[in-house]
Amino acid sequence: MINSRKMPSKITEILVNQATFKNNRAKITPTYINYFFSSNGTGKSTVAKTIRSGKGVTFATGTTTEDKKIMLYDQDYIERNVRSNENLPGVYTINSTNAEIQENINELKKKKETLDEKRTNAIEDRDRHEQKLEQLNNQFYSNCWDKTEAIRKTFAKTQKGFKASKKKFVDKLLETAPLSQDTQKLKDLYDTAYAEDAKQYPKFNESIDPSILDKVQDNEILSIAIVNSADTQLASFFKQIGATEWVQQGHSEFQKKTNGRCPYCSRELEPSFEQEFQRSFDDQYEHNRQRLRLFLENYRKTANNLFSSIRKIPEPLYPTIERQNYNDKLNAIKGVITGNIEKIRSKIEEPSKIVELNGLKAMLTDLQGMITGFNSLIDENNTIVASKSVKKQECKEAVFALMAFDMKELIANYQQAKEQIDDEIKAQETKIKESYTSLTSINEQIVELNQQTVETETAMNNINTMLQDSGFQGFKLRPAKALSDDKKAPTINYEVVRTETGTVAKNLSEGERNFIAFMYFLQQVYGSDNKNGNLKDKIVIIDDPVSSMDSSTLFIVSAEIRKLVSICRNNADNRRNLTDDNFIKQIFIFTHNAFFQREVSYEYENEYNYVSFYLISKKNNQSDVKLCEKQNPNCPTHMMNVNPVKNSYATLWEEYQQASGAVLINVMRRILEYYFLQICGHSRASLRKQILEDNRDKFIQDGFQNYNLASAILSYITDESMGITDDVLFVETDVNDDQCRKTFELIFQCMGQEQHFNMMMNK
Repeated sequence: MINSRKMPSKITEILVNQATFKNNRAKITPTYINYFFSSNGTGKSTVAKTIRSGKGVTFATGTTTEDKKIMLYDQDYIERNVRSNENLPGVYTINSTNAEIQENINELKKKKETLDEKRTNAIEDRDRHEQKLEQLNNQFYSNCWDKTEAIRKTFAKTQKGFKASKKKFVDKLLETAPLSQDTQKLKDLYDTAYAEDAKQYPKFNESIDPSILDKVQDNEILSIAIVNSADTQLASFFKQIGATEWVQQGHSEFQKKTNGRCPYCSRELEPSFEQEFQRSFDDQYEHNRQRLRLFLENYRKTANNLFSSIRKIPEPLYPTIERQNYNDKLNAIKGVITGNIEKIRSKIEEPSKIVELNGLKAMLTDLQGMITGFNSLIDENNTIVASKSVKKQECKEAVFALMAFDMKELIANYQQAKEQIDDEIKAQETKIKESYTSLTSINEQIVELNQQTVETETAMNNINTMLQDSGFQGFKLRPAKALSDDKKAPTINYEVVRTETGTVAKNLSEGERNFIAFMYFLQQVYGSDNKNGNLKDKIVIIDDPVSSMDSSTLFIVSAEIRKLVSICRNNADNRRNLTDDNFIKQIFIFTHNAFFQREVSYEYENEYNYVSFYLISKKNNQSDVKLCEKQNPNCPTHMMNVNPVKNSYATLWEEYQQASGAVLINVMRRILEYYFLQICGHSRASLRKQILEDNRDKFIQDGFQNYNLASAILSYITDESMGITDDVLFVETDVNDDQCRKTFELIFQCMGQEQHFNMMMNK
């Protein structure tokens, strides 16, 4: 199944910010089935423990940790349950042994079968009538569609949104009251309302004050003759020759540039000249000149703001408006403003002169009237266009009313037939609901009776059977000594004993302890850890379950985990189901073992919407979680899963066992490059250091041949490769195949990956 969206399950979001995720918080949005692959030490156990703790975990609405049991299998689980050599708590399963209770259960099951049959018949009957209803609907849709074809073509634009779906069209027809129409008037309305070129236009800015330039602050300064009233000898001289303003301007321009000399005769001025000069101009004179300069600044600013506003032409411009008259008026206003500014400047140059500005109020009033006229035209157009949407709706409703009127008899017959089928469907739905209520009651009674017969022997026997089938024949589980005198009471605990001596088993191997722990975990998933037999739905987390196990045990564990995945799968997709159970609502599987990853996931790589693959990596002591997906080449708008463990990697190992010469060397290089650089996260430099420097003695025990060969292979490895590639070839032809394989295996041993080598070689 390929979909563009992941289906959410019970846990909808996980935020990991512990350990190596502390400075690089990972946000995970899981689905039903979730596979996490990484090398050891990258942070997968941190993610698993975060899910188990519930910290940073967001549950779906209505889901709590109380109604779902979160179960984590990891090294801590093994330590708690097996490595301590203490008794294993009993796992309770339902096993009917009491004859009287069993008879009651059998009676209830017979009633359940009868109710199931009744419900099944009702469902089948309902489904048959639903099929009849679907056939009736399809025939009715086609009849209406065909019989209204002429009207729909005549008024085609009223059918927007209804052309692609007969059902949508008929639904609209059924909700419309039938009404006869004058077809010619309807056609006239249609032609007017659906004209193509009609649209609304923006208006001119009307917020203009025609007298704004006549009201610029302090304009009375223009009517004041600004003269110097100082009576010093120098002031009298300036007045006598009529050079007061000329001298003032020259002083302002050159006073700081002449180094104490007269700018006109170059004679050195007396030290008291500057003081005498300043006394020759009175304060009021200077104040009025400053008022004049400030007025010019305010007038220019007000004029600029006004002109910026009135020169803006709305876009797009309403086509009937003639712009030439408007532009002429703007140019005239601009000319007057420019002239007024020049007048103000002339008074600044000659303050004693009286200046009168040309008025702009009349011209601005004319412009405002012109704008009002333009906007009136635009308003009229926009009102018509705005009402067209109403007219369009009126036209569309009238067309549907006409079609409903023409189809009146056909609609009546359809509704009568549909009502009869609907009544029959409702009757079957009632039977189904009643059966469901009765079945719920019976199931509750069966559960109550089963709780009286719970026991722990079945779980123990299941574990012993799996131990025997897996080749672990030296030990088994048996009931621990009872804590009470009631011999009928269920076993409280199990203990691991040697089959030959019957004594409690000690010194179990790593693989044996891990396998027992996992089998025990499985029974807890399938059963209950309390004697009332209450089986909660579960969220299962499995962290590296095949550590220290041989290949045969790995196959068994993989098969059992696939069963758990299949149970979880039924919550999202119950087609082709291998079991009817669905009590595992979500599952998370973590591993560093590439072979195990493929074994438990190969069936689900294409199930994008309820299966996710993640790759956990670590760089500079910071971990990261990446969702592995890519664009689906067959459907570019959709995504598809990418299993981080590629099948081509396994193919390389098959080639390795058969290749020779230069081909063998190249395959070895590709395996080392993919596994150690891309999966384990080593760099080329760190890989060479750990192999050729830290483990140098192991490679030169029998001479330097192994060392030199390893160095040659590693020299071809690159950091840039992003997958299993074929672009680099080893061209040396004088190589010994056995020596190459010995060196290759020694590399894995030195890197602490002997287990992976043995697994890929099926040892």
